[in-house]
Amino acid sequence: MLSKYPIKQFAKVGAGQGAPQKETDFSLDGYPFIRAGHLESLLDGKDEFDLPKINFEIAKRYRLKLFQPNTIVFAKSGMSAMKGRIYRLKNPCYVVNHLATLELKENAFPAFVVYTLRSFSPVKLINDSSYPSLKQSTIESYEIPFPKNISVQIQIANILSKAEILITQRKQSIALLDEFLRSTFLEMFGDPGFNKKKWNKLTLKDVSLRFSDGPFGSNLKTEHYSNSGIQVIRLQNIGVNRFVEKDVSYVSEPHFESVLKKYSCFPNDVVIATMGSPNVRACIVPKHVKVAINKADCVLFRVNPKLSNHYYISHLLNQEGFLSLATSFIHGQTRARISSGQLAKILIPIPPLELQTQFSQIVEKTELLKTYYQSSLQELENLHGSLSQRAFKGELNLNKAAEHVLMAAESELQYNKL
Repeated sequence: MLSKYPIKQFAKVGAGQGAPQKETDFSLDGYPFIRAGHLESLLDGKDEFDLPKINFEIAKRYRLKLFQPNTIVFAKSGMSAMKGRIYRLKNPCYVVNHLATLELKENAFPAFVVYTLRSFSPVKLINDSSYPSLKQSTIESYEIPFPKNISVQIQIANILSKAEILITQRKQSIALLDEFLRSTFLEMFGDPGFNKKKWNKLTLKDVSLRFSDGPFGSNLKTEHYSNSGIQVIRLQNIGVNRFVEKDVSYVSEPHFESVLKKYSCFPNDVVIATMGSPNVRACIVPKHVKVAINKADCVLFRVNPKLSNHYYISHLLNQEGFLSLATSFIHGQTRARISSGQLAKILIPIPPLELQTQFSQIVEKTELLKTYYQSSLQELENLHGSLSQRAFKGELNLNKAAEHVLMAAESELQYNKL
């Protein structure tokens, strides 16, 4: 394990100042003002100068401190403090008082400190998750792995950075495949919200062999769930053209056989979420899920193969044009939703089955490639995790680690040729 030292030995710990309260205090010129709520988008790549800015005169009036590039910030109070988001300033910025600031000394390499704080999150210092808060003194005394030789810090940070770049590139490749399918759909069929190609229209109900909600009330209670058995498809399992395998729940087989069998879902069925974000989204039940049930607010759509196919329907339901058709049926202020009955009445364009089949063939080939990419992504994330653990334990052979990252980069080149 690398020797640990309190943060105050290599950084000046502080915090930002209170946010100006008037809208007129913010302007198009000046430096960005960063709030705790901005950290997520900044970590996703948003430009700091796209945030609200404060000019010199306003900053002087409020006595705001301008923090310099490479200052590390993270939330120290409020629910944002539980997120563990660590961000390094790229430009001079003003910072809200809910954010802790680490102004690094010369003996600290910024990227290394960021990676260390991601692995040894300050979140663990919070005593009460209901009212998250971190004192400055607590942060100052927090001990994290820190090699005094800055060249070692630089080597570790560079290795982790290269692995992280490969992960980002692979995620971008997957996103491009999704965009390819979206644009291919629009090119072949047009926007379903306008139907400029003048396809015949049928209601969703008309195109289905079965169109139904999952069980409500006493048929599916908390006590019916088990650690194994028949999978329950819930809202969180339905992504945009993606079946989400995380947070999986089951019901016992005896309860399924006696009460819930009529709600059975099978591979190639389309399941539709009628709540959440977006309010209507759909995916296909994958082949490895031999049988499942859909929960309430998850609509089962078994496509009539004489009229359409599951790939066309799933991709149509996830088009912005379809969401515009469904908007007038969505109701509720706190939890917007659409009922299965209202959803069933929506008219959708039905192109010739031959054209739908051509699209399905494109989807299948693209999804196969995406499977390769997802496998590659998992390998890269495992590599990054392994490198991080060994680095902060002091077990990382830097030369060999650099070789592993190089080999991973070469492997990525091979994936890109597929």
